[in-house]
Amino acid sequence: MDAVLYAEIDLICIVFAAILAFWTQESDTNSTLELWLKRMLRSFLLCFAASFLFSLFNRILVIEAVVIPLSYALKTLHFIALILGVFCWCGYAEACINSRVFEKRGNIQLLCVPLGIALAMPVVNLFTRWMFDFGENHVCHRHFLYQILLAFLLILSVICSVRLLRNAKREPVPAQRNHLFLTAAFPLCLLAALVLSFTGETVPVVSVCLIIELLCICLGTARQQISVDQLTQVNNRQNLIGFMEYKLKNHDQDLYLLMIDVDDFKSINDTFGHLAGDKALTTIAGILKRTCGPLPLRPYIARYGGDEFIIVMEASQSDVDRLCASVTAECEAFSAGSDTFQLSTSIGLAKWREGMDHKALIAEADAELYRQKHVRKEHRFGP
Repeated sequence: MDAVLYAEIDLICIVFAAILAFWTQESDTNSTLELWLKRMLRSFLLCFAASFLFSLFNRILVIEAVVIPLSYALKTLHFIALILGVFCWCGYAEACINSRVFEKRGNIQLLCVPLGIALAMPVVNLFTRWMFDFGENHVCHRHFLYQILLAFLLILSVICSVRLLRNAKREPVPAQRNHLFLTAAFPLCLLAALVLSFTGETVPVVSVCLIIELLCICLGTARQQISVDQLTQVNNRQNLIGFMEYKLKNHDQDLYLLMIDVDDFKSINDTFGHLAGDKALTTIAGILKRTCGPLPLRPYIARYGGDEFIIVMEASQSDVDRLCASVTAECEAFSAGSDTFQLSTSIGLAKWREGMDHKALIAEADAELYRQKHVRKEHRFGP
């Protein structure tokens, strides 16, 4: 009866994982976040499938001639898929906080070391039986290497989870903050697996925990994609308005709004083409992310429309001045190394005052932006 229950629950997990994998595969975006999500879903789908087939052929539809070699093969495949799924989750977690740990060539080579160690464990077991073997009635017995593997994966996932939690505390958007918290709960699945490895289990609790976590991650990712500008991968205008209505009522420090405009953007499009214009926008978005990253309270970045971006931040005047200077310096550094277009920005600043709504705050920053543009134009060409 336990074997049938195991197989039924694993089959349900397969169905849900397959639906999620198909759903994400149909997405027309290929951001780093979604690429890691797709890899993670495929890995865990294979993990659930191997677990289901193991329960089916090891304890339900037993074929004595092949039951032992088939059991070893399916159990080994299960662990390999689990390892790949955990590493893909780590990549997803790093993408959630805009880290490039899993993208840099040098880092990837270093990450291959722990991945290789983990993948070697179930393979080594085929020769040593240090991880698991099969006794009377084909019952699987776990050994010390099984706990070592789970502990190893748990440590790796906890490191990423701690990084998620640290970033979640600085995340200004409540929905994104909640998504980071839910994603950071992933190591609890591995902790459950480690605890149950000592006590034994009668139902596949780990599979259930994993599929619930995957559902939460997919729903959170879908919600993020709805609120994100597809080109620049910063928040879109619709999300901006909702955030500002929340933030105007919930802030502890001085609240500033910066409206940032790409100078001579039309000439970039006209001279170098719209692909160059897109590159200019994505470059500015990247500069804003990098310069906002070190601030204690992470600023909120959104594309307001066209070549205009908005930053909303709780900070001191000195922090705001430092951010504006950093944005200018990064644009100058890009222009110095560019063999095509030059990149510069104008910034309009407004400070929230009692009684202002989001429209008034944006209007004041917009007026200051065009005042700055007018002053710079007069300085360049004369009155």
